[in-house]
Amino acid sequence: MMNYKPCNVIRITVASFGILMMSISSSVSAHGAPKADNIPTGVVKAVVTYQPKISGLNAIILDAPRPGIMLRYSGEETLTILGSDGSDLMRFTGTQVYANTQNPDWKKLPNLPKGLVVDPKGWVKLSSSGSYGWLDPRLDALHDANDENVEPINWSIAVKRADKPLDNITGQLYYKKL
Repeated sequence: MMNYKPCNVIRITVASFGILMMSISSSVSAHGAPKADNIPTGVVKAVVTYQPKISGLNAIILDAPRPGIMLRYSGEETLTILGSDGSDLMRFTGTQVYANTQNPDWKKLPNLPKGLVVDPKGWVKLSSSGSYGWLDPRLDALHDANDENVEPINWSIAVKRADKPLDNITGQLYYKKL
C-alpha cells in the first residue's frame, strides 16, 4: 500500500486542474466566440437639459436599451405630470405616486404594472415612496435610429402645480454608435 503525503496530493490536484484549464482554454480559443445575430450598432441616449426649480424634485434618466425617466419627489405640494396630450398622467406627493390609467400615454407604456387596484375615476397607486420610473413615450422618438448623424430630438414633460405656472422637464435624445 502506498502512503500519500497530503502535500503531494495537493500538488497532483493543482497540476491536474492546471492541465485541464489549459486544454479547455485552447479548445475554446480555437473555435472563437459564439456567433450572434441582430446585434445593435448603437443605442439611443437621453439627457435632461432642464428641470424646474421645485423643492424636492429630481429627474433622472434611466439608461437602458430604451431610455426611461425616474422622478423622485419629497416636497410638500402635489405635482401633476401631464401626458403628451396635456391631460393628467401622474400625481406625485412627497410620499406617494398615482397614475391615471385613462391617459393615452399610460396605455402606451410597455412596462405597465400588473395587478394594481384602480379607483372608480381611473387612478392607481404606483408607489409609497414619492419615486417612480417609467418608459415615457416621449423618450422613444428615436426608436428606429441607426445613424450617429441623426440630429438630437428635444423632449419635454410638463409639470403642473396648484396656482403656479406650468413648467417642464426638458431634454434631448440622440443616437450613439457602439
